Amino acid sequence: MKWLRGRVALLSSDSCTCVRVAQRRLALHRSRRLPERSPSRALRRQHAHGFTLVEVVVAVVIAALCFSALAGVFATGTRSASVASELARASTLAQSLLATAGVDKPLVDGTESGSTADGLNWTVTIGEESSDSEDTPIKPTMMLKRVTARVVVANDAQPDRARAFELSTLRAAPRPILQ
Repeated sequence: MKWLRGRVALLSSDSCTCVRVAQRRLALHRSRRLPERSPSRALRRQHAHGFTLVEVVVAVVIAALCFSALAGVFATGTRSASVASELARASTLAQSLLATAGVDKPLVDGTESGSTADGLNWTVTIGEESSDSEDTPIKPTMMLKRVTARVVVANDAQPDRARAFELSTLRAAPRPILQ
């Protein structure tokens, strides 16, 4: 059954009867007083069809604020991961420098420095460690040397904020023979 604007039902081929039935129904409908719809119902009905422009703009602003906060978090995380990677490289180099001290050449007091291809500057300092047994007449055959490896990670963006990593250890070295 399809209703048209004039409230006429097209039910069958007998259109005269159908028109009369439709006219009676229309008259009956007009005679009844239906209550007016309340404005809140009308507003709810309009609101149910979609979002208003203000709601869409507010939603876009909230989404933009959330995305900008997330972008800041990701940028901080990336920066922290980069610093951690640089300090891990510096730590590995400092451990390597300490491990090779006294192996390739004897432990001689002094300072040696250099740099790597990836921009790490290093310094190895070897010095004699004082011991409490300086007064004793019998000296042990070995003496202690303090070996310190310092690795500096340069910061290209801010040269005054370079990061340094330093490791220190004690090594036993033979005493020089006095004649």
